[in-house]
Amino acid sequence: MAEISVRRLHWRQWSGLAPTWDRIHNMCPDASFFLSREWVDCWLATFGEDLNPELLAFVADGDVVGCCLLVWRTQWVRGIPLRRVYLNCAGENEVDSTCIEYNSLLSLPDYAELVAKALVNFLRSRYWDELLLEGLAEHSGICSAASSLGCVEISERPSPYLDLCQLRRDAVDFDSVLSAKARKNIRRSQRAHDRIGGTCTVRVAESAEEAVTMLRQLAELHQASWADRGNRGVFGSSKFVGFHEALIRRSFSDGRVQLFQVQTGNIAVGMLYCFLDRGWVRFYQSGFNYSLDADSSPGLLTLYLTIRYCIEQPAFKAFDFMAGDSQYKRSLATAGQPLRWVVVRRPTVPSLLFRGLRSLKRASVGILKKTRRGNQPSNGIQPPANGFSSVGGNHG
Repeated sequence: MAEISVRRLHWRQWSGLAPTWDRIHNMCPDASFFLSREWVDCWLATFGEDLNPELLAFVADGDVVGCCLLVWRTQWVRGIPLRRVYLNCAGENEVDSTCIEYNSLLSLPDYAELVAKALVNFLRSRYWDELLLEGLAEHSGICSAASSLGCVEISERPSPYLDLCQLRRDAVDFDSVLSAKARKNIRRSQRAHDRIGGTCTVRVAESAEEAVTMLRQLAELHQASWADRGNRGVFGSSKFVGFHEALIRRSFSDGRVQLFQVQTGNIAVGMLYCFLDRGWVRFYQSGFNYSLDADSSPGLLTLYLTIRYCIEQPAFKAFDFMAGDSQYKRSLATAGQPLRWVVVRRPTVPSLLFRGLRSLKRASVGILKKTRRGNQPSNGIQPPANGFSSVGGNHG
């Protein structure tokens, strides 16, 4: 097979590469919506000026057989300037992050290994301290190829999903796969919300503009619930909001995104923002109305009714809760797959210094924990803070 050469392009040359990127994306079995032309279009329009990424085209016999995007940043971590390189649409400031998942290296099927090797050779010739491969799909070949570049750290997170095809094949009702506790919570929430405005129903956006309007309503619910907990929600970032409004306008007509609203009467109970990715419904963001009934779960009810709606759509293969280990995901999912966050660290001075300081901190924390355990009573019961023993009837 032919040797692979690497062609570097400025991000402003994206329009020339975009048709080729789209062709390879459509032929690459691991390619997700997070790597689609639509996603990259909107991402570069939002973050290109700030991050100044570069595009790589991998060429064999004059044809482009693979492509990727690299973001180069120097970020200060614990007082150490680390030169970092991110694969594809990643590397934004944390408050703006679009949180890429199902990341991979785009290539034609017969060239996956050669393209990965070419990227590794390209990275070997450049200066950097850390390579960050975020949200890698389980079978992405770039992970093993990149291990030759330095010390590898892998963090794995489950991505639970509900297999809708399996439910249909087995003629199994969704309720039967739920735990008794989940069914009880859902029924209680449904009764409570039905009393407010009538039977709860599912509404979907029918146009891009309606979807944008629904996203804004979702954002209001999302921000309100996070503010009540004293936190800043993701929709507090104008870049995050701008990116997703542009993405909806760019992708809705192609059936790539959808907004779901569960409502009682005309009152929103909850809303889901999802990507429709090769038959998979990927649940990306949400907003729930916690003001309607303090004792119910609008989030669980919204997910339950939306999933029931999706089961009725033959084109939908699975409902993906995406990365993260939460109780509600475990209670609604029937299967799962791992996603990986990989950091490759080169033995450079900044990287070694960072690793040394981190090891020192971990050792200090370990010693502190051991000291605390040594000061505990032999029965393992920690004395109360006021100094009174919990044994012997002291009332403080």
